Amino acid sequence: MPIKKKKILYKRYAFIWLAIVFGTILGGCSFLPKEEPVLAPPLSEPPELDYETAVVTRGELVKSVNGAGTFVSDKQHDLFYSNDGGRLEEVYVTRGDTVKKGQLLVKLQTGNLEFDISQVELDLKKAELRLKQMRESEHPDKVGIEIAKLDIQGIKNRLNLMYDQLAASKITSPIDGTVNFATDIQQGQYVGAYQVLVQVADIKNLHLQYSAISPADVVDVKTGMEATVEVNGEKITGKVIQTPIDIPSDIFQQNPDHYGKTVVIGFDELPEAATVGSVNRMEIITAKEEDTLIIPKSTLRTSNGRNYVQVLKDNTKREVDIEVGIISGTEVEVLKGLEEGDVVIIK
Repeated sequence: MPIKKKKILYKRYAFIWLAIVFGTILGGCSFLPKEEPVLAPPLSEPPELDYETAVVTRGELVKSVNGAGTFVSDKQHDLFYSNDGGRLEEVYVTRGDTVKKGQLLVKLQTGNLEFDISQVELDLKKAELRLKQMRESEHPDKVGIEIAKLDIQGIKNRLNLMYDQLAASKITSPIDGTVNFATDIQQGQYVGAYQVLVQVADIKNLHLQYSAISPADVVDVKTGMEATVEVNGEKITGKVIQTPIDIPSDIFQQNPDHYGKTVVIGFDELPEAATVGSVNRMEIITAKEEDTLIIPKSTLRTSNGRNYVQVLKDNTKREVDIEVGIISGTEVEVLKGLEEGDVVIIK
């Protein structure tokens, strides 16, 4: 075979052989495992926000003043010595005692005054007998009789002075009543003038006196408002008869801390269990609204005179301005801005 043809055949075989090798290599790739497609990261949902919430409800809202009041008498007598004091002999009563008008309550030491009075009373009787004897004699001595009259008058004057001294050493009850206070001064100790030793109250006319912690607690209380008082398990109804604004200014200034936060409740009739000094629970209704929208006070927010709440809907919160009515210690009346069933966020 000629050399030129051999070269052509050689090139053909070489080309075929290369084609087979490349085909084998390329075909071999199909025997390798296929790679899985890379997946995109899943989309994360927004986290559920955790809020403490409350639901707007509809119902009755009552605003009231609650506390413990004390029964006091509208006629109380502070008893003391108005002239001179002295050494205490005895206090005959204690707190809570019932006393009668004219009953002896306190007495000062008077030394021999009562003995001296008895002696002068004897002197008076003797002087009166002498005068009688002189008048009944057969020959009355007119001058002697006049002198005897003067002696008797002098004895009476001295005796009246001693009676006054004895009366001034005693304190008696001016009324039928109950002892609210009795001094704890001991026998023999000195008692000064105008020092209150006993207080007696008229038990027929009692009022309930309530003193709040702060004047702001009773600012809404008005004369004539209804009040409920519990006495020995029984609820009785009265009315407010005195508030801080009812006190005359001159009296108010004497004790503003007391009068500025004190109200008085009166009653038409009281049970026997109501006694002077007894402490009883009371409630005064200052505002009341039925069938109204209500939210907890802890959800109300204020800023520069603006009232608003944060409403939660579809896991999103937004601020809503509201108009409020009655605000009690725990709840708020909503007049505008919300609807029943709305969910509000607690502060």
